[in-house]
Amino acid sequence: MKNILKFSMLLFITVIVSCKKDTTDSPDGFNIYIEKTMFHVGDTAVFNISGSPDVIVFYSGTVGSRYNNRERLTSSGINKLSFQSSMTNGLLANAEPLSLLISTNLNGYDATSIASATWTDITNRNTKWPTSLSTAYTTSDAVDISDFNTADKVNIAFRAQGKKYPSQPQRKWSLQNITLNNVLSDGTNTPLFSTFANTGWVQLSVKNSNSGFNAWNVGDWNQSSLTASVNSSGVVLRNAYPITFDPGTTVNNDENDDWLITSAIDLKKTRPDAGIVIKSYLDLPLKQHSYVFKTAGTFKVAFVATNTDDKNVKSVVKEVTIIVN
Repeated sequence: MKNILKFSMLLFITVIVSCKKDTTDSPDGFNIYIEKTMFHVGDTAVFNISGSPDVIVFYSGTVGSRYNNRERLTSSGINKLSFQSSMTNGLLANAEPLSLLISTNLNGYDATSIASATWTDITNRNTKWPTSLSTAYTTSDAVDISDFNTADKVNIAFRAQGKKYPSQPQRKWSLQNITLNNVLSDGTNTPLFSTFANTGWVQLSVKNSNSGFNAWNVGDWNQSSLTASVNSSGVVLRNAYPITFDPGTTVNNDENDDWLITSAIDLKKTRPDAGIVIKSYLDLPLKQHSYVFKTAGTFKVAFVATNTDDKNVKSVVKEVTIIVN
């Protein structure tokens, strides 16, 4: 009898579970009310909220928080590259420039791929190169490369070339603080290069790759300081700025040709706008939300209310246009 009762209870529980709803209700009672839609800069807008959704996300309509741009991943803007460089060793009069180049069709990081790619020399777009032999760094211009953003990708390269001198060493170069941004007309600023790691540096010594010399101190293709201690030229790898091309202090060295190349980058890459969660699943029902508009303009404010369970998500969007002067 006990076993029969246990089986009956188990059957009853199973029936109850199987009959449980596997859908969630739409937050139909959710709405936004505001007494006025025109404000002055610095005023506080108070939004009254009806309904009780599980989650509410707020988009202010300001730069970086616009609902319509929440899924925007690419957009053409102004792309400016900047960096700091220094040069030491050798004689100042020697013509051993550091070249700045860009390619839209590099397909690999070996000597053949570099030679077959089309490179545009943009060295002269920067007017602020080092003018003295010093360990002090010179900050470049903000080099505009926006004319290349119609391409799917670009690679940027610094090229160090040295001649053979019987009585002096070749030029040593150092680079640091390399940044590249995509700035849209609406004010959105997306850093494309912001750290050493996310730039993805690769070196290739095309000529005279003596062990321990004549190569930039970053990894080869698919190699970094996380996987190796030295690159193919025997140069100890860096995992942070500065990056250095150091041919040493010996004289009568053979000519060299050494490339420092970024990973492929989409100049149109844009980070999407994001809202802020003003009510989470565990919070009590929210009846008001306040926001201070700090700049003048017309802003489309959006509230996204969502109900969810383990299988379904249902959302409602409410928008209101706010004018601030």
